[in-house]
Amino acid sequence: MSLLLSSPALYLSLSILLGLIVGSFLSMLTWRMGQAAAQNLDVTWLSLVGGRSACPNCDKTLTWHQLVPVFSWCVQRGKCASCQTSISPRYPLIELSCAVLTLAVIWQFGPTAQGIYYVVFGWMLLAMVVIDIEHHLLLDQLTLPLMWLGLLINTQALITPLNEAVWGAALGYLLLWTLYHVFLFLTGKEGMGYGDFKLLAALGAWFGWSALPQIILVASLSSLFITLGLWLLRRVSLQAPIPFGPYLALGGLSMVFIPA
Repeated sequence: MSLLLSSPALYLSLSILLGLIVGSFLSMLTWRMGQAAAQNLDVTWLSLVGGRSACPNCDKTLTWHQLVPVFSWCVQRGKCASCQTSISPRYPLIELSCAVLTLAVIWQFGPTAQGIYYVVFGWMLLAMVVIDIEHHLLLDQLTLPLMWLGLLINTQALITPLNEAVWGAALGYLLLWTLYHVFLFLTGKEGMGYGDFKLLAALGAWFGWSALPQIILVASLSSLFITLGLWLLRRVSLQAPIPFGPYLALGGLSMVFIPA
């Protein structure tokens, strides 16, 4: 352990490896959770994580050397070894994103308790972002555990005092709930989903009520600029629904790397 703590090259290398492994797991988990939610299936956690990985086209069970993060996808040139169907680049992209996120957190905080719980925080946000982008859903199976984890961590005031965390969760939910109903009253349209309320409540539980202005500001500005950029590139329509979860996640990560 002393060697690990005293060798940045070692613990940073291990953080990349860990990020790739967890990213591989998240790529599978988010696919299964998203598919289940899209079909309105009530699926237990055990059924989501159980079972061998297989090609979604030919259902051929994948061997261990076909599951090496990033490497297997590159070696197979993005195709199934059995049926030659193209494999979505979502898998290596999630794996690389998880590795970069894990490395960034450990680079800033080191292999400390704070670094560990921020890594877990980042992994959970990444899973939510993937599902929200693909299915426009923020699932209770992820948002609620994130909120309770934040409250539990702050029983020891590890990030913010518990009373601020509780108020952060309550106000985070109430702010977007109020905005939703005002927008619905004025336009007759739903501007966002209830999952967004729960995600902001979870971020409030982690960082306290005083972090909410920064989180909302970062989320709003990033949503505006990224959506405008994609519209100029003709990748999205301004009339199409836009998932807000990824931008709330950016607001949450801003509190990790650039706290107010």
